Amino acid sequence: MSKEFYISIGYTVAWCVKYIFIPFMVAVAARIFVEKLLQPQPDRQKKKRSYKNRFK
Repeated sequence: MSKEFYISIGYTVAWCVKYIFIPFMVAVAARIFVEKLLQPQPDRQKKKRSYKNRFK
């Protein structure tokens, strides 16, 4: 096998990493971050007053 064969494999791997794997991983990380950030927070429950203390 010649040196040019290994160089072409290296260029192919570098191209795949640059244009496929990195954008895919960034998209997945952004989606996870946005889902965590925009997750609705549960509202605090208001403390209910008992009817006994209402008209004292």
